[in-house]
Amino acid sequence: MGAAVLEDPEIAELVDRCSAAASVDLRRLLTEADDAELRLTTNAQPALLFVGVALARLLARRGVRPGAAAGHSVGEYTALCVAGALTPEEATRTVVERGRAMAEAAPPGTSSMAAVLGLATEAVEAALDGEAEVWPANYNTPTQVVVGGTTAGLERAATALRKAGARRVLPLNVAAAFHTPLMRPAGAVLRASLDAAAWRTPVVPIVANLTGDVYRDAGEIPATLERQLSSPVRWADCVRRLRGLGCERFVEVGPRKALTGMMRELAPEAAAHAVASPDALDALAPT
Repeated sequence: MGAAVLEDPEIAELVDRCSAAASVDLRRLLTEADDAELRLTTNAQPALLFVGVALARLLARRGVRPGAAAGHSVGEYTALCVAGALTPEEATRTVVERGRAMAEAAPPGTSSMAAVLGLATEAVEAALDGEAEVWPANYNTPTQVVVGGTTAGLERAATALRKAGARRVLPLNVAAAFHTPLMRPAGAVLRASLDAAAWRTPVVPIVANLTGDVYRDAGEIPATLERQLSSPVRWADCVRRLRGLGCERFVEVGPRKALTGMMRELAPEAAAHAVASPDALDALAPT
């Protein structure tokens, strides 16, 4: 997913600096790793971060810069980096530690996640009432909630959710139950890296997954990102807040276009574009 961005000399230089800073071979992950290797959260997170940062830099070079931003899960680090709260090197180092902490908190095969489609948020919460091992993990849209929990708990929850009227319950290709209480130990481990980073106040408003509101200053970022690991991503609230800030044009940077698809439900009146590779840059022009 990263071969095309690395054809740019500036981005190629940046990937080497980020790799050295975090002791990770980003170039190989972005050009040679297969699906099984990228499924590992220790590899997926720095790869996703870098592709997002690289595409944002290529957009900025063409005059397309954010007036405000948010990122989904690890994408929040991309948003903070693009807003100048952290350098790409520091962001890569922190995200590598985040991936390691999350992998250690949940051994492979013990937990996972599933997307619940066609069921209102309140109905999902009601169906999970009394289930001690499954929790809402992503509030993506009013009719799309991702749940996470233990493997056995998810099997039970899938039955309950279908009975409640879910159109589909789709298992996700992820390594663990992120953004659930199972990740609390990871948050505690990650906090040391977050506190060690040189955070700066973002130069544009960044909306936090944890609260659906804007970061006020750099001092609150470490605690918020620690809690983000074990708390639901409130993506619908994030988009609502961005709309409240006056955002009318949304650009998703990353290898796919899941967030752009959600905009049809979250803000159908807004323009939404997905930039997954340098080839897609030509479709955007500064406004």
